[in-house]
Amino acid sequence: MKYFKNIWALSMAVSLFSACSTAPRVEPIAAEIKPKEEEQKQSSAPAELELKGIKGYESKVSWTQYKTGMQALEADDPLTAIYYLDLALGEIYTEKQADSLGLPDDSAYFSAMPKRILSSLESLYPRLINQSTELSIAIQNDYEDYETYETLDSFEETPLDSAEKVAIENFLDTMDLSRFSVNMVINERVMQEIHYLTVNARNFTEGSLSRKTALDSMIYEKLKEHNMPADLIYLAFVESGFKFRAYSRAKAAGVWQFIPGTGKRYGLPVDFWVDMRFNPEMATEAALKYLSDLYNEFGDWHLAMAAYNCGEGRIRRLVREAMAADPSLKKVSYWDLKLPRETMHYVPRILAATVIGHFPEQYSFKVEKQSLLPSDTVTVKDCIPLDKVGSSLGVSVNTIRDLNPELTRWCTPPNLKSYRMRVPKGSREKFLAAYEKMDKTQLVRWQQYKVQKGDNLGHISRLFGLKVSDIQAANNLRNTKLSIGQVLIIPMPAGANSPSKQKQIEKSSKPEERSPRFYVVRNGDNLSSISRRFGISSQNLIDWNDLQNNKIAVGQRLYLQEPLKNSDKKTQAVAANKVNVISVGSGYTVKDGDNLWDIARTHNVTVQQLIEWNPGINKKIYPGMKIKVAP
Repeated sequence: MKYFKNIWALSMAVSLFSACSTAPRVEPIAAEIKPKEEEQKQSSAPAELELKGIKGYESKVSWTQYKTGMQALEADDPLTAIYYLDLALGEIYTEKQADSLGLPDDSAYFSAMPKRILSSLESLYPRLINQSTELSIAIQNDYEDYETYETLDSFEETPLDSAEKVAIENFLDTMDLSRFSVNMVINERVMQEIHYLTVNARNFTEGSLSRKTALDSMIYEKLKEHNMPADLIYLAFVESGFKFRAYSRAKAAGVWQFIPGTGKRYGLPVDFWVDMRFNPEMATEAALKYLSDLYNEFGDWHLAMAAYNCGEGRIRRLVREAMAADPSLKKVSYWDLKLPRETMHYVPRILAATVIGHFPEQYSFKVEKQSLLPSDTVTVKDCIPLDKVGSSLGVSVNTIRDLNPELTRWCTPPNLKSYRMRVPKGSREKFLAAYEKMDKTQLVRWQQYKVQKGDNLGHISRLFGLKVSDIQAANNLRNTKLSIGQVLIIPMPAGANSPSKQKQIEKSSKPEERSPRFYVVRNGDNLSSISRRFGISSQNLIDWNDLQNNKIAVGQRLYLQEPLKNSDKKTQAVAANKVNVISVGSGYTVKDGDNLWDIARTHNVTVQQLIEWNPGINKKIYPGMKIKVAP
């Protein structure tokens, strides 16, 4: 089913994000700062009090997401809080649009909750104003595995002028409507959408027509098998522009933009390991079954397409109301109904795309032929990392991902007895030979974690570099509640960081026996990603490393634990043999991998002092260089 857009709510959230990301850094006036205890008390006020008397709200997905966000807020994790609050905001509108009964309790819930969520988001603003870079990158990283989906509603819509209207009409008058397999209606709404697709969304349309060529033979074949109109392919044009990994903020995914519930209903499993909505062949099969069911109910392809967009419950209710209002009506058409704005555009836009798809040259579109990577299939009975599959065949892991877009993790799903995977054409035997030789016990490991006092899923997920939903799915957790002593199964890719060994090091009784825990900043890193990866708060990273303006640089070495006292530093370096800096009187010889930041910290001086004591150093050093580390 197509995702729904809460224009008002999401625009409010987006404006909040924009304010956070563009606002200048300012120092708050001390009198305006609330004590942390008071702030937490205010933010964690139970929303149940506001929903008193409303029945059934506890079962709603948006409520669960909201509670998770508030738990993160109480745990002083504003980035996770804003992520789940934003999800809840989008989910509320999806639930509201899908609600076919319109019960009073539901109406009260849909009225109260957006205000509550927006209020919580606004309360986060003072705490996020100095984390704007972290916030924007964190939000971006949540979707880094999916294609950026530029929806058809994102372009400015300009009116159809009279001259262009005449030109469109003159061409449409020459068409033989019998060549279309879906009932073609030519009216002002359809002509406006032809103008929109050929003028306002021209690049989107041209790209979509090109991407269509990679999938049309498969889709047309399935439409023929189901004895359905071939022109239904243009519904996917409007839904996703034929992008395999299109993913909306409302969690609709794939070429046919199924939301999880409808996808599962039509045979598209969605779990921690796989999301079959991204498999174009299976998703097409599911979409045609869904459209067929809708057509069987409404007896009209236009109504079936509208129901695909806004839900069969709404169309069913509106048709029933129209028939009750005029008993003489024998049939209600799509054009008779007053629908949500998006659905009012939806069917005319599909018809417009159908006209353009049949006659791209009329609108000067250049359609470039594309094709899918040819593939063979192999069945694996082990959980195998995709990078191992790629390396065994001499191809990149991205090639394996492109061939298997439904695999959302680093490996094939371990919860299935076997999995049929696609590999490049002609490489099947080569992979099977490599697969036979692999040490299956070393492919993927599972980490056990015992819940300790003070733990929550947000902290544990950051500790292992996973998402809260990842751990929930791996352990079949219906909510975020944990018990002290509870053992969680943590899925870890081969070579991933495990916090268990580090915890043992940190428990060493003597400071000089502890090796300093460092992390070298890599390209793309930010404080937020590093803190999530190692389960350390951003503020601790700032404090332990004396970060100015919360900025880090590629190659910079960061302390991941509180540094030892200055008097212990030399002993620490010698004992652990981990710090590549050794003091030699007032001079120091630069070693491979050194930087001014590390040298300054080890010798208890500042970078600026090193520059002053070594004229011409200009912040650039190289192995073998001798520099002064004292006046």
